[in-house]
Amino acid sequence: MADDFAYKFTVLGRYPARTKGNEPAVTVNVAAGDRGHLVFAGTLTMGEEEARHLLGVLEKALGDRVTLEDHTEGD
Repeated sequence: MADDFAYKFTVLGRYPARTKGNEPAVTVNVAAGDRGHLVFAGTLTMGEEEARHLLGVLEKALGDRVTLEDHTEGD
């Protein structure tokens, strides 16, 4: 069963740092569940570098069971 779990991150927005020295932030929706039926699991906001690292670690561990959709591309 666990091998069927999948995760989708959908980038909703990117935001400049409001405090000098902080990195820009990214907000993503997270969906999780069986590969054929993902449901909303929550929203994350974190630094862009932190988010890239998290996604990289998850992709390495889970392969094609992790996807990223970016609604900010082209903005």
